[in-house]
Amino acid sequence: MTVTTTPTRPTVTEATAAARRPRRSRPPLRARDTVRWLWLVALTVVIGFPVYVTLLTGLLPPQDVAHGTLLPTRLTLDNFREALRNVPFGQQYVVSVLVTALQTGGQLLTSSLAAYALVFPRWRGRAVAFAVIVATLAIPGESLVIPNYELVTGLGLRDSLLGITLPFLAAGYPVFLLRQAFLTLPREVWEAARLDGCGDLRCLFLVVLPMARPQVTAATLWSALAAWNGYFWPLLITDSPDRRTVQVGISQLVNAESTSPGVIYAGTTLVLLPTLLLVIVGQRFLLRGLARTSPR
Repeated sequence: MTVTTTPTRPTVTEATAAARRPRRSRPPLRARDTVRWLWLVALTVVIGFPVYVTLLTGLLPPQDVAHGTLLPTRLTLDNFREALRNVPFGQQYVVSVLVTALQTGGQLLTSSLAAYALVFPRWRGRAVAFAVIVATLAIPGESLVIPNYELVTGLGLRDSLLGITLPFLAAGYPVFLLRQAFLTLPREVWEAARLDGCGDLRCLFLVVLPMARPQVTAATLWSALAAWNGYFWPLLITDSPDRRTVQVGISQLVNAESTSPGVIYAGTTLVLLPTLLLVIVGQRFLLRGLARTSPR
């Protein structure tokens, strides 16, 4: 004969004792963690201090700029008004936004098409084509200035928006980044889409790119920052002040003899804010995209 026993419930005294039992405290920070946090704080101060000085100097009155005040008592927007009067920043902002949008969109389109062709369709010469694309990263940009200038001038696009963006509608690094990202995607999903009747363009835009959204965002941010910060080529290919970008407008403020340092810092702040906001908003997407990009 078997005897079944029912589990006994803990008494009130045992439950009270268990509730009063001290919980395990978190382990203390190790010396390595402390050094790491101190290093991050120091690095943040080193990187953030120039940004703080730039923003502050643009808001200081002219008499306070000469004293180098770091803790201001009075702020003003006169430097920003003077910068907007000396340089057509409004029109140059529009040009910079259009250049950034066209250049980023062109690089994203050409890079995604090239990366798709290097990963999914099987054809001879894929490795050679990828090696050639990677080799273009080692070509100095200065060596391409004269050929690009001759091309744009020959097409009659000098001093135009298309002339600024045309040589940069394709780039090697976004192709490399997206190609490495596409290699991590399951090929079975692409094969299933092909069996369902999807063409290459539908597979790219409806299947591949949505699965690689973090890497696509990282490539977009990289292209946008590179386009916004471009200086030498817009300066070379444009003549009219209203056809130039804000980076060239800053140089006009610096070269003016009557411009005070506060006005220069105010103009620099106007150029810095879009990139700063873009990095702050897209930082997690950029890090996530770069972290997930690894070849098979």
